[in-house]
Amino acid sequence: MRIHLFELTGAAAAAEERLVRMEPRARDELARQAQRRASELGLMRGPTPIPLVLSPCALPREELAALGRGAHLITSALVKIAREVIERRPQRARLLFCHLSPMESAALAARWREAEELLQSRIDWFVDADGNVRALEVNATIPAMQVYSDAAARGWAEAVAPAHAQALQRNPRNASWLADALLAAARHRAKPLHVQLLHREGDPQVAELRALAALLRDRGIDAHTCTPADVALEGDPHGVIYRHLFARYVEPSSLLGQAFLDPIRHGIWNRVDGWLETKGLFAELSARAAEAGFLSSEERGAIAELVPWTRLLDDIDDAALGDGDGYVLKKSHDYGGKSVVIGREVGPAAFGQALARARADQAASWVAQELVDAPAIDRFLCAETGARRLSLHLDISTYASLIAGVSDGGSVCRAAPGRVVNIVGGGGVAPLFADDVLADLL
Repeated sequence: MRIHLFELTGAAAAAEERLVRMEPRARDELARQAQRRASELGLMRGPTPIPLVLSPCALPREELAALGRGAHLITSALVKIAREVIERRPQRARLLFCHLSPMESAALAARWREAEELLQSRIDWFVDADGNVRALEVNATIPAMQVYSDAAARGWAEAVAPAHAQALQRNPRNASWLADALLAAARHRAKPLHVQLLHREGDPQVAELRALAALLRDRGIDAHTCTPADVALEGDPHGVIYRHLFARYVEPSSLLGQAFLDPIRHGIWNRVDGWLETKGLFAELSARAAEAGFLSSEERGAIAELVPWTRLLDDIDDAALGDGDGYVLKKSHDYGGKSVVIGREVGPAAFGQALARARADQAASWVAQELVDAPAIDRFLCAETGARRLSLHLDISTYASLIAGVSDGGSVCRAAPGRVVNIVGGGGVAPLFADDVLADLL
């Protein structure tokens, strides 16, 4: 699969040219307006605005659809690989999942089949200089950024092209997709529904959850955010709990933990499924997909095309990685881009030292992955002072759901100065449009 992320579409190139030609003071004011509006719509991390990339991204609809289909196939294949490991190779499962928290371990022991009713996943892709797309990992516990992506696109459109902002109605909307998926998952609950969006106290993503609750209320659904201190756990047949709380923060013996271990009674989505985003399991997908007869031919084809070579570090020797230039080391159970070692950035000596430290860690703690060398591209980024011109790395993420009847998901684009693209690490969100929508906005 190839997409026009770095080789700009006509509409994206025209938008960038317009920004470049603008008088600097006018461009700075536009950046401030766009950031303000996107922040009002939910592009916030706690009290801090998430930077908006002023340079928009656009993809043809067929490429957006291909990303959605690819994300669904990788997600469904990963769930099947997990099932095969758990049922047929329990010793391997114990090795891969030994780092799970007590709550996740309890759910894995008792409720893993119910977690296969996966509300959502998020596939994080990198795109190389030729436009080839590769999946770096799967996020399956509490995938986020649906509201962020919609806020970025709408904030940009209302600031840059207010006279044509109605064209945005034809753009894919990730928050609406998530609401659709949640209501589809809850289709067997008693009506009317009562939805609690559960988050930890002080959650920096609460702006997203409040926006999602408002979206559900606009559809006539009783919805509100809550924390463990005020969540209702009566097993109400009308009740739905949207879990945006990491299971590692919950004790299995607590009332909330017991609810997590009875997700059907309490109408819980996202269900506890931390084993699905274990990078060691992703390595199993990469290593075994070609011979896995329980996968469909379409799933095997998607993995062959879209999943880079990934292996549990314990399964290979140092010679397989050479001097490290073409590889990345990742901790199997880490998140947020932490503990990632990119051989091309650190050099052979430092890579060798990192490899030795990883070898000394507990078994199944690390994976090695083929480097997907995503280039940097000059973009305008919104800042307090206006529009800054920076060389940024872009990634793209696509949502998928295994709930029956839910369509393939849409995508979100992030940008950061470094190769590890992550909002917490200083990145921002780029407005992503279907190419025809951006053309109409301009």
